[in-house]
Amino acid sequence: MATIKKIELIKQSMSKKVASGVEILSDDDIETLKDMLQQLESFDVNLEILTKTLIGTIVSKFKKHEIIGPTAKALVKKWKSIAKGEVTNNNSNNKGEEEEQKPAASAAKTAVAVAAAVKPKRRNSTNAATAEMREQWFSLQPYRQTTCQKLHDILINTKTSLIKQGINPDAIDHLVVERATDVEQSIQAKFLSNKTEYLSKARSLCFNIKKNSSLACQIILGQIPSKKLVDLSSEELVNDKKRKEIEERKKQVMDSNLLDWDTQNEDKINEMCGITGDLLNASLFTCGRCKSTKTTSTQKQTRSADEPMTVFVLCLACNNRWKFS
Repeated sequence: MATIKKIELIKQSMSKKVASGVEILSDDDIETLKDMLQQLESFDVNLEILTKTLIGTIVSKFKKHEIIGPTAKALVKKWKSIAKGEVTNNNSNNKGEEEEQKPAASAAKTAVAVAAAVKPKRRNSTNAATAEMREQWFSLQPYRQTTCQKLHDILINTKTSLIKQGINPDAIDHLVVERATDVEQSIQAKFLSNKTEYLSKARSLCFNIKKNSSLACQIILGQIPSKKLVDLSSEELVNDKKRKEIEERKKQVMDSNLLDWDTQNEDKINEMCGITGDLLNASLFTCGRCKSTKTTSTQKQTRSADEPMTVFVLCLACNNRWKFS
């Protein structure tokens, strides 16, 4: 069968990735595996195909991976349901066909065991709504599953802080899943037709929420709606300390662009350079007659244009005048 051959080829490629190490997959490997899993999901498989290819044994190897794990789990679960469904149908036939069904039933059990491989660990949360919501993630596209999981992992890090505020741990578990789902859906709604912009916004949100624990708490407690969160810029997402640093840098840049910046900041410049007391009134020139530094000067072009300008100096103490050329 053509489907079996295609699955065998995919299985062979995935086996190489397993051999090289699931924990150290490169970004290119992850993208390739995502495509393979999508292809496997599109195939119309049955008990015979699952038994002959044993594809479940390979796919199960990736269930613990952070990025492609959710997709692998969902696929194994789907195959398990298919295998169980065919076994149930076979068992509903009459007794005269029981002998013929035994090999198929045995193969079905093998396929179910292979597809199930390692069952997903039960979540600590006893909240059925939370578990059901997380199950819904598996029906999403792989990159959306990844976004939901990353948002969840980042938000759950604030659990200890929220417990200290007197919030029930089970309530936090439920809220974290709910908020992660809401935020992801808001990103998807805003960038529905542009995957690149979706991923860019998702990465930006994950990065900034991870760096700003107070923001994460506000999201969990519903103080910042998910739609408003998605519209915030990177500067608006940073914590207060970082925001002050950004504002200070902006102010410095704006000040440096002012034409009269040196005049407005003369006192600061003098202080930084150690110019105080009488030195504030001193100039670059010293009078040759009274040795005073209280002088003023002007420049004029008295010679040809390619010659330097002539400096005329006036002593404010004795009214002595002289020039430098």
